[in-house]
Parts: sequence; C-alpha cells; structure tokens
Amino acid sequence: MRTKFSSADEAEITDFIRHMYADSRLDFGSTRDQAHFSALTHDTAVIGADRIRTSIDYRGSSAQGFDDYLFFTVNQGRVEVRSRDTGSSGDVSFYPRGVPIGFDTSHFDATVLRLPGARIEQVSESITGLPADQLRFHDVNPVSASMKRYWKSLMNFVASTLMQPDSPLNSPLLAEDMARTVATAAFHTFPNTAMTRQYIQGPGAIGSATVRRAAAYIETYAHLPLQLHEIAAAAGTSDRALQDGFRRHLDSTPFAYLRRVRLERARQELQLADPTRGDTVSAVARRWGFANAGRFARTYRAAYGVNPAHTLRG
Repeated sequence: MRTKFSSADEAEITDFIRHMYADSRLDFGSTRDQAHFSALTHDTAVIGADRIRTSIDYRGSSAQGFDDYLFFTVNQGRVEVRSRDTGSSGDVSFYPRGVPIGFDTSHFDATVLRLPGARIEQVSESITGLPADQLRFHDVNPVSASMKRYWKSLMNFVASTLMQPDSPLNSPLLAEDMARTVATAAFHTFPNTAMTRQYIQGPGAIGSATVRRAAAYIETYAHLPLQLHEIAAAAGTSDRALQDGFRRHLDSTPFAYLRRVRLERARQELQLADPTRGDTVSAVARRWGFANAGRFARTYRAAYGVNPAHTLRG
C-alpha cells in the first residue's frame, strides 16, 4: 500500500501524525509562506517505510509513545526525540514502542522505517532465549560507528526497495524475509539487555522426529511467509531448540532448509511453465521469494547444474 500526503494545514498534519505514528499533542512554529509538510508512505503487512519532508517546524509529546518500532535517518534538518531516560538528535536513531516521548523538529527531511514490535522480541527470544518481556533497550543510538554505517546502509536499501513502483517486497515471502533481516540487524545494532546478559541457558537437545515434523511443516507451507516461532510451535519445541536441532541433525538452519524447499518448488514450476504464454524466470523466482534474478540463477546452477532459463525452455 502506498499513500501520499501533503498539507500546510496544522489540523491535517496533526491527524496524519496521530494516525501513522502516535497519538500526539503538537505545537507548531510560525509558518513561512509556502511552507508545507509532505509524506510518502509505503507499507507491507510486516514492514513499512516513509519519506517525510517538512518546512513547517513543530514540537510535541505523546504519553503512550509509538505503536511500532520506529527507526530514523535524518537526511537534512533536525529531529530530536527524547524520553525520560534517553534522547537523540543525531542523524540515526530509533525509539521502541510504548515509551512516552517528546520531540522537536526543524525543517527536516527524514527516512522512517517502521517495524511491528513483536518482530524484535521474537528475534531476541530465538537468538538468546531472553523472554520478550525482559528485552529492554538501553540507548537509541547504535553501539558503534561501524554498526551505525551498517544500519544506515541497510535502512537506505530497505526504504529504497519498498519505495520502488513495482517493489519486490510486494511479494509476501520477500517482505517476511526483509522484516526478519531488519529485526535481527536492529537487535545487534542498538544496546539492549540481551547484549549484557551474563549467562544464556542452552535450549536443550531435541530428537530427529521433532526436526522431521518441522521439516514437514516447512514443506507443506513453503508458499507462505513463515516465521520461526510458527515452525517451532508446529514441531512442539522452542525457537532456539529448533535451530539447534536443525544444526545437529541436518547441518542446516530452518530458514536455509526453507530456501532449499522454495528453490525446488521454483524448479518444479519452471518445468511446467510455458515461455510462449509469457512465463519468465524472474516471475517464478520472485513468486518463491528470490528477488534478485542473477543471484537466483547462480544458486539454481549450483544446485541443478543448469541455468533456470534452460529448465524453462524445457
């Protein structure tokens, strides 16, 4: 879903910010001639990106905070967001959901990435075993200069991909993969309680039967945007135990196994496709979660010894 908003009316701008980000009280500075606020929003079911430009300065507060995790890259101007414990006025920052905030802006151009809160909590639990209700972020700034550069690069890539007219993230499979990538990166970029946890209890070993149940679930639902906790629940185990079980019994991970299944399904579809009807390799690849046609071709050749176009031509 893509929407475009542009206005110089304070009431309209307030309604837009309340609807998109948080229920807020806003105070506007003096408005210059031809000053305006504009936003391009781009949404999938699991991740969203916006480009906001405004020459109208405003400040405000929200008692309940953002509904989603919001990540900011300020391209021009100033955006300062603060809470009781922390604040940021740099060019890269984020705020977790549900934290009371205040904000002060000046003539800015910013890229915003929105991620549902449950995404990062699920990543934390699957990687460290830390329950979602124990995850806390200590700071809204990246842990290091190198992680800041990495995060800016990732944000620019995700936002520009979402904003393409025919975005590959229109595919639910690709959107799910991207949301998982962003959540994992955010978990490693911004300081949080899992980073300082001194001891992480092992997940416990699971048997091959549990791994087989998970593999069967993956094979049945490979056409859907699967999440790790769904696969683990179907197999009757935890996220971390499932990952450990796949490494132990299959020398793989659940998502690597999922990609192999999807590659095989793409091959089967290419075998049945007809190029005279307009079927293409790139369309089949995207349908099965492979956004980059060149990378898909290399992976396909490594697995089957031929180019996907050769399979399509039969």
